[in-house]
Amino acid sequence: MSKPAIFINCFEVPAGREDEFYAMWETVNRYMREKPGFISNRLHRATTPDARFRFINYVLWRTEADWRDAHDDGFRALASNPAWRDFPPSGALFDVVMEYAATSAAA
Repeated sequence: MSKPAIFINCFEVPAGREDEFYAMWETVNRYMREKPGFISNRLHRATTPDARFRFINYVLWRTEADWRDAHDDGFRALASNPAWRDFPPSGALFDVVMEYAATSAAA
């Protein structure tokens, strides 16, 4: 069994433009959720307004091939919306290389 593919995408979103970003992100996410191999998606928002990446998208796919296949012509059409230039993304696939859990004393 292959390990899930982890895709992390960071977005620079200017203060005051969050609603516009949410609407665009939801449109793309609605499309991607229907793709074979999609497992889950979490959108995180920085708690400080001066963070460079105010939003981080964490997505799990069944396989890297599923992630790759999902980035089809339909996705490219949605992502080519000129307004995305206002929210520059920086994304990549990642592997977990270390993981820790709380000890019983810390929990």
